[in-house]
Amino acid sequence: MPARRKSRQRHIVILDENLPVPLDRRVWLEAQALVEAGYDVTVISPKGRDGMAARRETRDRVRILRYPQRAASGLSGYLIEYAPSMLFTAAWLLWLRSHRRVDALHGCNPPDLFFLLGLGGRAVGARYVYDQHDANPELSAAKWGDRRVGRLLRWLTEKLEEASYRTADLVIVPNDTYARIARERGKVPEDRLVVVRNAPPADHFRTLAEGHGPQSDSPFRFGYLGVMGSQDGVEILVEAAAILRQIEPDLQFVVDLVGDGEARPRLERLAAELGIADRLVFHGYQQAERFVPLLAASHVCVCPDPPTPFNNVSTMTKVVEYLAMGRPALMFDLAETKRVLGPAGLVVEEPSAEGLALTMARVAGNRPLLDELTVAAGNRLRDLDYSWESSGRRLIEAYSRLID
Repeated sequence: MPARRKSRQRHIVILDENLPVPLDRRVWLEAQALVEAGYDVTVISPKGRDGMAARRETRDRVRILRYPQRAASGLSGYLIEYAPSMLFTAAWLLWLRSHRRVDALHGCNPPDLFFLLGLGGRAVGARYVYDQHDANPELSAAKWGDRRVGRLLRWLTEKLEEASYRTADLVIVPNDTYARIARERGKVPEDRLVVVRNAPPADHFRTLAEGHGPQSDSPFRFGYLGVMGSQDGVEILVEAAAILRQIEPDLQFVVDLVGDGEARPRLERLAAELGIADRLVFHGYQQAERFVPLLAASHVCVCPDPPTPFNNVSTMTKVVEYLAMGRPALMFDLAETKRVLGPAGLVVEEPSAEGLALTMARVAGNRPLLDELTVAAGNRLRDLDYSWESSGRRLIEAYSRLID
């Protein structure tokens, strides 16, 4: 990507409360694209495991500032998590501001609270960018349902989303459905809206995957890549693996799980309780150089995110990455996921662990079906024109209009 012409290197600060960086792969790709285009980039995010515990570090020319965070669940848990996270982020911002100018604050949701810091940044000349990873009103409905607290949280998240849209000089969304929400619900004009799709560096992934396909003499391998949170459906996959072992006792299979999150310890305990710890391998967080060859050896990958209003409109990063590795995927009936996977995806008709187990058994026992899905997976990203090269260009073009 060509570097910009500039009289002074612009400084962009990315705020990410949801995941440690570089575990948040979308944020990491955005940061790297901005650095490559000539910007000075700082990311403020929580600490994590597996090499993400340092308070300050510079990795691939991206400055990373981290703070301690105790990820929590439940309504009170989120308040306990978000309040100190916002205070730590604000403290790092003040420290940064005392050392160098900040030209843009790039706030990634969830939560939809960074507009508060964006207002402060705008007061001293910084532009505010709202990077909407999640549609939080739909996410609240999925988590809390139609109970009184659910309705209250839906109203609150709609107001915070509205404030984020209104404060932003630029709104970044991951797909066309989110763009429609921003236009209709947020009244965001076209000149302040850009779609930056969740997509990996496809050529790099293909190179890493080359020569690492599934072996004919190995156990049947299922793969999972991504966050292991309470809403990501990994528990469904663990339970499905236990059911699969019961209904297909002669099938030799392994499930490789790559990623991390607050639910991982509980998932490991569940695997032991169900007696399938020998079939599930928790690899933890891995960089692409490690997870691409690992998951390219899978026969099929799994997207176990359950059907909810939020999941229905969201583009799962892992789904596009499965395709970049040439792997087909099993999925529940989700509109956006079906649109992305197309003929490279097999829909689990019954949205349950039992339904997923039956579909896993079906694909493991049907070689012609698996071959058909695999061929489709190899061509799908090209058909969609999905790649980080394209997404990164759109990101840089938007920033050039915003602050250059």
